Amino acid sequence: MTYEESIAWLEQAASFGIKPGMERINALLDRLDHPERAYRVIHVTGTNGKGSVVAMITSVIENSTLKVGRYISPHLIDYTERIYCGGRDIPREDFARAADVVMAAAESAAADGVEAPTEFELLTAMAFWYFREQKVDYAVVEVGLGGLLDSTNVVEPVVSVITNVAMDHMKYLGDTLEKIAHQKAGIIKEGVPVVTAAQQVPLKTIKKEAHAKKSRLYFYGRDFEVDSRSKYKTGQVVVVKRKDMPKELEKGLLFVPFVGPHQAVNAAVAAMALTIVMKQDDRINENDLREGLARTRWMGRFEIHDVRGIPVVFDGAHNPAGAEALSESLEEQYPDKRRLIVFASLADKDTDTVIALLVRKDDKVFLTEAPTPRSRKTGELAGMFTCETKEEPSVAAALADAVAEAKEGDMVLVCGSLYILGEALEWMEKKEAELRAEAESAASAKDGEEAPTSEGKETK
Repeated sequence: MTYEESIAWLEQAASFGIKPGMERINALLDRLDHPERAYRVIHVTGTNGKGSVVAMITSVIENSTLKVGRYISPHLIDYTERIYCGGRDIPREDFARAADVVMAAAESAAADGVEAPTEFELLTAMAFWYFREQKVDYAVVEVGLGGLLDSTNVVEPVVSVITNVAMDHMKYLGDTLEKIAHQKAGIIKEGVPVVTAAQQVPLKTIKKEAHAKKSRLYFYGRDFEVDSRSKYKTGQVVVVKRKDMPKELEKGLLFVPFVGPHQAVNAAVAAMALTIVMKQDDRINENDLREGLARTRWMGRFEIHDVRGIPVVFDGAHNPAGAEALSESLEEQYPDKRRLIVFASLADKDTDTVIALLVRKDDKVFLTEAPTPRSRKTGELAGMFTCETKEEPSVAAALADAVAEAKEGDMVLVCGSLYILGEALEWMEKKEAELRAEAESAASAKDGEEAPTSEGKETK
């Protein structure tokens, strides 16, 4: 298959929807000779923050010069973002090659009467196979949905991570925090250490599962915590306290290139998980932790751009917990600015609560739709706001109008759904190229004006 053909094949599988269960992925991996057993795995779930934690852990292991793969979802612009290895997203030709191999495995399973796999299961098998082909030392694997019945839950990790637990995906995970926590705790394996920042009811559920599996549990507030933090425009300096460390390392001073108190906690979670890994593998050390965290890059998480002095922030906040974290970051960074918000939301999200947390009466919202059948229509969204709104035909149009309308004292915010960040990022890339060209043209014209001429000079 070509890359384009592989995407068409995956999108056809997407029509099967979300179907939790392990039979289909196990059938695929059986036919691929279980590639997920060929390397060490760090398995990460949670309602919010898991992508950031995955990115931080990946960056630290890369800093050690070990080869690391990373599997995430969803992608923002291109499917290749989901499978990352050796410092870059999978090349398109390798993506197509992995799709060919997994398609053959799926056809073999179908011939034996196994139900057709979902898109996510196919992608998971592709990632695991590719990581084995690339001979990675570690794979950092993000859960797609929940944990217990997620297709990534075939791995036997060296450490399991549960960032937090909040209300989201209730249709699939349950309608209480306890039920959702049970699904997240499903990634805990017999005797494998667990790190979590979950609190209260979810923490009780996780404790119970860890005890049943005889897994050492490291939880935020007892085994590790943020001791202090100093915020800056480009990130924050965080002191993370970890128990069972030598005295000189008990409090680690770390630079985190993301803003907001929630990202300080995410960094503490990543640091604790990596501390466990370092105790098992001396090829990774504290210097890698410091340098790797500082070098972490992650698109769409309070990502700040500037358009002629107007701050433009992209954030993937799409549920109440994410919106609350975003609200805290906005209050820290831009407490007095009016918000021009480019907004979309999916029909299965608690949109009313997200709006209440992020939108104030003097703000203005530019409404658009996410590129998925699950998106709320702009007309429906308009009735959910009490401030001024404008319905837009696309993300690009909404962002262009918001930026054009912004004045001194305003900011532009893109949020509500991860699905709209890809188009927003593409628009921003073009806009920044435009601004660079303008600046170069202006500089060139100025140089021309200031260049000395021969007119008026004496001649000998």
